[in-house]
Amino acid sequence: MKISKSLNHFINNVCKYKTLSIIGLEKNTGKTTTLNFILNNVVNKTIGITSIGRDGEEKDLVHGTSKPKIYIGVGTLVATAKNSLLMSDATFEILHVLDINTPLGKIVIAKSVTSGFAEISGPSTKSGIKAAINSMENYGVNLSIVDGALSRKTFADPLITEALILCIGAAYSENINTLACETLKIVSFFSILEAENEVSNLYNKVMTECKLAFIYEDKILKSSLKTVIGASEEIISNFNDKLKYIFIRGTLTNSLIEGILNSKYTLSKIVFIIEDSTKLFFSREIYLRFQAKGGSFKVINRMNIIGISVNPKATSGYCLDYTELKSKLEKEIAIPIFNVCE
Repeated sequence: MKISKSLNHFINNVCKYKTLSIIGLEKNTGKTTTLNFILNNVVNKTIGITSIGRDGEEKDLVHGTSKPKIYIGVGTLVATAKNSLLMSDATFEILHVLDINTPLGKIVIAKSVTSGFAEISGPSTKSGIKAAINSMENYGVNLSIVDGALSRKTFADPLITEALILCIGAAYSENINTLACETLKIVSFFSILEAENEVSNLYNKVMTECKLAFIYEDKILKSSLKTVIGASEEIISNFNDKLKYIFIRGTLTNSLIEGILNSKYTLSKIVFIIEDSTKLFFSREIYLRFQAKGGSFKVINRMNIIGISVNPKATSGYCLDYTELKSKLEKEIAIPIFNVCE
């Protein structure tokens, strides 16, 4: 089937990368449909697929609703649990067995010898995903796709995949304004700029030993805290005119940022340095307040979002206005937005 110019351009862009994540704001936002679209349209690439958790099953195990299956062609590699391989329609040749255990058996690297539907149950850790990708690459894969599960955005870590596609839709919210706001928040997080090389090198050196550090003009102070949850008091207590950077390794939540915002200090002279945008778990309202007070973030590893896939249909049967949603988003961002169901 012929696809539009914009979708053809998107597929050409996908082919520039060796590794790609597909993540969603919620289940049923079109991750599998988007994956199938890529599998059906990418040519001259040896594709490998793995998943965070279980994907490609006939029923949604949370909602009990029917969902699309992953359809693969001949010569596609998968990194999946042994039992899931046995439940797939396609026939596979097992190439390698990894020393990664899952509830459905060890992760195996297999190559399809017939086309058909596949159930993918990949590793549940970042190190496991990385090992699966490396192993598939050893067998000739030059485009590895990680199919996300639920909204586990941390598995879009830029140290694991070079690019990501964000899947959104009515399954997250049937309210267009709510869905647009959440999407814009995620995109704004993923668009945070990288720290300069000098700062990045210092971060990688200092943060091997701690979760929180304060970089002053004349000294470095490392915190003894084991977690940054509830660290707002210590952060505030270390503010002064010579403070340049606050290095943080861990998850940033509403309560942490609110604690900082409730202080008397402005934030314009300080830059908060974090690992990457997947560590940000606060609301858009809090982020806007943080920015209004002069606060800014930079990341060590920047996310690379190359497309936003929209599934207008909810499991309830409701279908939101895709054209209206696309129009709202395109006023704020320049990332390609598409509905592969069309």
